[in-house]
Amino acid sequence: MSIRTALIPHKHVRFSDSIVGLSGYLRHLLVEPHTLDELWTQVDRDSSGWQSRPSFTHLVLAVDVLYAIGAVEFVGDGRIYSVQNT
Repeated sequence: MSIRTALIPHKHVRFSDSIVGLSGYLRHLLVEPHTLDELWTQVDRDSSGWQSRPSFTHLVLAVDVLYAIGAVEFVGDGRIYSVQNT
């Protein structure tokens, strides 16, 4: 699946499988700073509450989208936090 196809939900990609949908969910998780590995651990478990199990690539792309729109910032120790929480 190409990035363009997976970016936004449409007829063949559910909201929970889209990168934009995953970005919103990640923003919900970033109530405190997390590393990518910590986010991956939360998203990849069965009890995460998210309706699909994204790939690690989709997780990174979702973080990239959040960074591109200014919704998250990186802390010096490799952690990410939501700008809204500051």
